[in-house]
Amino acid sequence: MRRVRIALLGCGTVGGGLVRLLERSRARLAASHDVEFALARVLVRDLARRREGVEQGLLTACVDSAIPERCDVVVELLGGIEPARSLVDRALARGLPVVTANKALLAQHGARLSADAAARAVPLGFEGSVCGGVPIVRALRDGLAGDSVASVTGVLNGTCNVMLTLMDRDGASLETALRSAQAAGFAEADPSLDIDGWDAAQKLVVLTALAFGEWVPVADVRVRGIRDVTPARLAEARSRGRVLRLVATAERCAGGLALAVEPRELPLDHPLATVSMEQNAVLIRGDEVGELLFQGRGAGAGPTASAVLADLCEVVRTGRSAVVTRGSTRISWGQRAAPLL
Repeated sequence: MRRVRIALLGCGTVGGGLVRLLERSRARLAASHDVEFALARVLVRDLARRREGVEQGLLTACVDSAIPERCDVVVELLGGIEPARSLVDRALARGLPVVTANKALLAQHGARLSADAAARAVPLGFEGSVCGGVPIVRALRDGLAGDSVASVTGVLNGTCNVMLTLMDRDGASLETALRSAQAAGFAEADPSLDIDGWDAAQKLVVLTALAFGEWVPVADVRVRGIRDVTPARLAEARSRGRVLRLVATAERCAGGLALAVEPRELPLDHPLATVSMEQNAVLIRGDEVGELLFQGRGAGAGPTASAVLADLCEVVRTGRSAVVTRGSTRISWGQRAAPLL
């Protein structure tokens, strides 16, 4: 059995969830993948804070020592751009596989990171960056490799979906729904990225790269959030047999790719109309397969940690990853000279 040493960058909500999941899955991973994952180093902001399941001696707050010499794979769960970008660059330069759930980093620097990973034949996995535990990256990579995608439409932000569900179901105000979402752990203390639609826009950029092979700048996405949505508007839509969701769409049109995130009324029989609370869903329309719907929990530590672990297993078993090269209309899959196992 091979022991794979992880440099874990970030041990907050998702990072802590991954640590717990690795421990719970230890026996199953040994039996199914013949692998044991072990933490080599854990980068945190606050050394004084206790981290469940992490030996104190493995913690560091120093970015320069975050990726030790004896390390097999880097998992980046810091969020934001820096120091995440610099650390991912450092890992790729050393030939270390990287798994990330950082949609902000990918939306802004995905084209360059993918090109660097492809040039070095180093795996770059990012299943956890979109839709939590829904395996949408694998679906686009493997299941639809032989088809041409016409459009991708989804409910990609769990925070907004929880809020809209509470407003629609209970008549709660936007402020009350937000407080409930925060209390349940589905919304950040500063929910601006979610409510204003930019979190969904970042995820849409990643999905677009996978579906169409092009990295579209997030600034080119037409974005409108849910700040002006009221219970009265939701009730009025419901009276006409429709529901309102924050919908993200990428589709090919005459002028190229068009990306948008906006509140949209959907008929009750629409595949996305029943997506409620922290559920995410993606509707893919292919030229050959028609419509495919992928749905599951998209918010919270558990679903995202599960997606990160799936990436880890894929990387160490086969060395494959979702690498989208700049300017390509097809997806180029990174492949190491040999898998880690």
